[in-house]
Amino acid sequence: EHVTIASTAEAMRLGVRTVYQEPELVPELTVTENIFLGREMTRGGRISWKEQAGRTEQILDLIDFPKGRAAMPVRRLSIAEQQQVAIAKAVADDARILILDEPSAILTDAEISRLFDIVRRLASSGVAVIYITHRLDEVFKISDAITVLRDGQLVTSVETKEARMRDVIEWMVGDIQTREKATRPTSGE
Repeated sequence: EHVTIASTAEAMRLGVRTVYQEPELVPELTVTENIFLGREMTRGGRISWKEQAGRTEQILDLIDFPKGRAAMPVRRLSIAEQQQVAIAKAVADDARILILDEPSAILTDAEISRLFDIVRRLASSGVAVIYITHRLDEVFKISDAITVLRDGQLVTSVETKEARMRDVIEWMVGDIQTREKATRPTSGE
């Protein structure tokens, strides 16, 4: 469906959610409180902690978050776990399109592997994941399709299996041989 999104509120109404490189969470609040912050589940004007706890467990199961940590303050979690909480928050808000902006930039290789598992699980559950990265090896490991933008313009969009690393680099920076010749220094006096 072709849409024009004029505001953040419109994007959210359409189910678009973004998780940034550094998770935007409140460190002193628990995992559950962060997930439902501003969207608390209520009954009779009061927060339904039991209902929120049950929903939190469902969401955390989907992303394979360690059991028994929903009541833990976010400040006590690793960066990778905080990122998982940010993803859980987006999923709890019925994300249809999840934009992950440089999600691996601050993660170890083992944490990246776990992130990939989460992305695959979300994609198989029907969430479209846009994975923004400059780490090209990740693009080939995790994506079904590659879209390259340069200077805010669409360069190309192809299925990953049809692309080679060199192609992607050229789409990103332009013709490599031309750029190499243009940047070679010339000797002078």
